[in-house]
Amino acid sequence: MIIGRVVLGKPLSCAVMHFGVEGVPQASGKNEMRKGIEELEQHSGDSGWIEVITGSMFSGKSEELIRRLRRAQIARQKVQIFKPAIDLRYSDQHIISHSEMKIASQSVKSANEILAAVEIDTNVVGIDEGQFFDQDLVRVANILADQGKRVIVAGLDMDYLGRPFEPMPLLLAIAEDITKTRAICVRCGSPATYTQRLIASRERVVVGAADAYEARCRGCFDPHLSEKAGD
Repeated sequence: MIIGRVVLGKPLSCAVMHFGVEGVPQASGKNEMRKGIEELEQHSGDSGWIEVITGSMFSGKSEELIRRLRRAQIARQKVQIFKPAIDLRYSDQHIISHSEMKIASQSVKSANEILAAVEIDTNVVGIDEGQFFDQDLVRVANILADQGKRVIVAGLDMDYLGRPFEPMPLLLAIAEDITKTRAICVRCGSPATYTQRLIASRERVVVGAADAYEARCRGCFDPHLSEKAGD
């Protein structure tokens, strides 16, 4: 996978990434990806920036978010972490990846609650499951970055029909750094970028895990499978 990076108007190297199960990078791409992130981490100016980690379910988005936040904590930066209150799959007080990595977080009902909760001396703001927030998340992320904070958002880029999942597309447009993760298609073993819904529902937001979703490639993805499941 080709990932292009732009940091505060300065182009970074273009890295070829290979992802395995849960989005764990192979050795050939890991150093290049982390080099780009470390350039952002070492930025010494007063302005902040926005990083977006996006992809399908089971691609390692939360895992990569947790990794970056832990690095910031090790660097003794003040970090605040948020998740949508609607996501109660594993815990209401932690972000927990499908591979069982976890980090303490605060549950909020809206993007504006994040803005109200972030303290003035916070250096890094982490937000998981960005697709579950309202459109104000884009404005909030911009405000926090303008305040000099590093804002890291992880979330799905597409919904169960393969359509762009707002507000993530707008966040991708304004972010200084974008990482797109890939899972493994459970049907054929190819790199997967789609989230296949397995249960019968036409609701756009249905919170679930492996019991309700699986990762699939373009060829194996069936956007109408959830309708057939109800027949």
